[in-house]
Parts: sequence; C-alpha cells; structure tokens
Amino acid sequence: MDLTKPEYDKMTGQVFAQSGGTTWTRIMFERQVLGEDYWAKQAATHPILYPSGAPMADSLVRGEVAMGPLLYNAIYPKQKDGAPIKIFFPPEGAPVNPYATGIPKTAAHPNAAKLFLNWCLSKEGQGFMIRELGNLTSLKEHRSTLRVSIPKAGQSLVSEVRRVCEAARRLGRRLGQDLRLPAVSVHA
Repeated sequence: MDLTKPEYDKMTGQVFAQSGGTTWTRIMFERQVLGEDYWAKQAATHPILYPSGAPMADSLVRGEVAMGPLLYNAIYPKQKDGAPIKIFFPPEGAPVNPYATGIPKTAAHPNAAKLFLNWCLSKEGQGFMIRELGNLTSLKEHRSTLRVSIPKAGQSLVSEVRRVCEAARRLGRRLGQDLRLPAVSVHA
C-alpha cells in the first residue's frame, strides 16, 4: 500500500499490466488482495510507467524511481552486484509465479537437455540459481539461503502448486518418464 501514499508522488515505478504473464499475475493479485480501488489510488501518485521490468530495474538502480514492484529475480542480480537497493516483500503479500520446464519432443540433443534439467532440479543446481540468479525454491535444504519468508497466506497457493506437480508426475508416469519435481513446502 506504500505505493499509494501521496508523499511518494512521482517517485514510484510501475510496469504496464499488458507486458506479460508475470506482471498480469501481480496486477490480479493487487486487485484481489488490495481491492479494486488500489489502482486508482496508485495512479494518483503519478507512477513512471515502463514496458517491462528490465528498464524499470535499471531506473531503480540509477535512482530515477525510489520504489516499485519487480520480479525478485529481475532485481536481485543488481543488488548482488552492489547496486544501492533494498529488496523486501510487502506485508500484504506477493504473488508467486510457478515455472515449468521440459524437453521438447523434437529436441536436437535430448540427453544433454535431460542432464541439464537434472542439474537444475538438484540441490546444487537450485543452490546456484538461488545465489546467482535470485530464483526461489521450495527445497528445505536451501531454507537458510533464502533471505525472504513466505507468508502463511501462501498456504493455499502451495496446495495448488502441489496439485499441479502431482498432476505432472502422473502425466510423466503415463508417458513412461520419471519426472523429478521438487517437493513443495512453506516455511513461515
């Protein structure tokens, strides 16, 4: 809700809702959690609009905007490289965008792709992606690596992610493949 405060007039950044699926997810989260009047309140602060998170992240680092909602892994590498920014998750919560990956049936090098995916889903791969890319994981082994906490309100999302992962596992078994999907858990 800080993005709606009059004292931040012309100091915030915002990515156009139509820029992509992850931004649209955030917009729908704001509508559901913060109310339909949230955007009108935010518009009254005259946010600077960006076509995607990359130019907004750059503007944030340069100090052209003081704050704004961004994908964690869009801004984390900049902080890791020493940019003078602070990342936090608002008390109202934040949407989670689960990602999926796979190997196309027509892949030129399917065995290499399988090796890469196995590494991506391994403890080592997950640790690398957390430290270097700012990805988030549900692996218990990396709890101490994460510098964020997931609100208990996320429990319903976690059950949905579990449901999707289990459906993917069932599909994999029907296709005769053992899909290695991480277990999903929430730690408050």
